[in-house]
Amino acid sequence: MTEIPKIVVVVPAALKVVKAVRDITKDFLISNGVVDADTIYDLELVVAEALINIVKHTYKFDLSQLISYTIEMKDGSVEIKIRDFGPKINLKELKPRELSEPREGGLGLHLIRTLVDNWEYEEVRKGNLLFMRRRVF
Repeated sequence: MTEIPKIVVVVPAALKVVKAVRDITKDFLISNGVVDADTIYDLELVVAEALINIVKHTYKFDLSQLISYTIEMKDGSVEIKIRDFGPKINLKELKPRELSEPREGGLGLHLIRTLVDNWEYEEVRKGNLLFMRRRVF
């Protein structure tokens, strides 16, 4: 496969697009020589969790809203940016749930913190921009 250094897509805030963006993530990684199945799965998972959180919590299932997704290879790492245009997130209020609580959901932030090398919210004028990086080579 031919290497693709960067992909940018804009998708509606719908749960139905999560699989499509996961597929884009997987195909992008494979086309850029990432062969470790665990790494590919981990990155698909954090992308899906971030998108689901935006659809549910930021946009509250408003299909008219948009999400921008960028995935890029840089210096042996994959960098992912996911941007929404909703209300600003208060980082002090972002807390993963207790893992000892036996229930579904609420693991997105925990998975992101665990499965990428570094993550942060970058300052943007409107909305939120989640930046994640993971070394793949």
